[in-house]
Amino acid sequence: MRLHTAVLIRLSVCGLLVLAGCAPAPSWEGPDGPATSSTVDIGRRTGERAIPLGLDFLRAYENERSASYYPIEGIGGVAFYGDGTLYFCDEKGGRVHGYDPAHDAWFHFDNPGNRFFRPVDLCLDQFSILVLDMDGRDLLRYDLGGVYQDRLIDFAFLDPGYNRSPAAFDVDLDGSMVFADGGEDQVLLIDPYLELKHRVGVPGTHPEQFRDPSGVVFLRDGSFVVSDRSNRRLQHFTRLGYHQRTIGGEFDSDNRLLTPQGLDIDAEGNLFVADPAGGMIHVYSPDLNPLFTVGSELGLLAAPTAPIDVAVGPDDMLAVADRGRQAVLVYRIRYH
Repeated sequence: MRLHTAVLIRLSVCGLLVLAGCAPAPSWEGPDGPATSSTVDIGRRTGERAIPLGLDFLRAYENERSASYYPIEGIGGVAFYGDGTLYFCDEKGGRVHGYDPAHDAWFHFDNPGNRFFRPVDLCLDQFSILVLDMDGRDLLRYDLGGVYQDRLIDFAFLDPGYNRSPAAFDVDLDGSMVFADGGEDQVLLIDPYLELKHRVGVPGTHPEQFRDPSGVVFLRDGSFVVSDRSNRRLQHFTRLGYHQRTIGGEFDSDNRLLTPQGLDIDAEGNLFVADPAGGMIHVYSPDLNPLFTVGSELGLLAAPTAPIDVAVGPDDMLAVADRGRQAVLVYRIRYH
């Protein structure tokens, strides 16, 4: 979920730093050097648009006792910063961890106070990291090093009278936000001034209705896609919250979605979907047409077992938060 909306901004900043004489961003490699051969090649080039063909496995950050982030008790959202810094939430452990590839070092975020902290998703907003805390029902702001700054949104105050339980969110380039709320089976649109702009949907199975919305992402045109998990589908809405299209669903005979959850897009607008029940990653074109699905065929070392979130990073990297393995799996996206 998360940081794709500001990747171009971050990459531009990094480019200026390189021109100023700073060292280039570190490269990512597999455990034995360059990417391994765990690859699925499906797809084609359409015009000048780069279409994903498959995934090359780079490495896995497993839940090992020797790791500085051990123990991972319930992995949640994952995100990339434009310089390659990797972040992930440990929902049950009440921690957010970051990996700095320049120094090959892990660090963790401050606890926001004397209470249980349940971080489930995170995203970039300008030069801060926003963390969604499901236990406190609020959105917290940190600096890029994990130092706590303040509480940005209190959902009990934002929308009194509702049992809000936001599980995922995204931030657009103008500062607008969209939240998937599993408590009321709705999606909330928040304007750049942090005011509630619109509520989208009600519980149900029809278009514009949700059963356990669990992932959301802005597309490049400002519209957004929601993972409607228990309805086995994705729903596409305009920037104002009007329904555009449904992808998948119980009555779609070609539907490969089982429990779609975390979402992210690459610079071309291709959509990546984590599907924990199927142990799969689904990839869609910018027009939301299916391209390919990968899972167990990647092999024992590279295959996800219960992926719950995805994040596209620099250098065509894709990070996958895998609840089954309690690990972050890192791939390189192969394009035609």
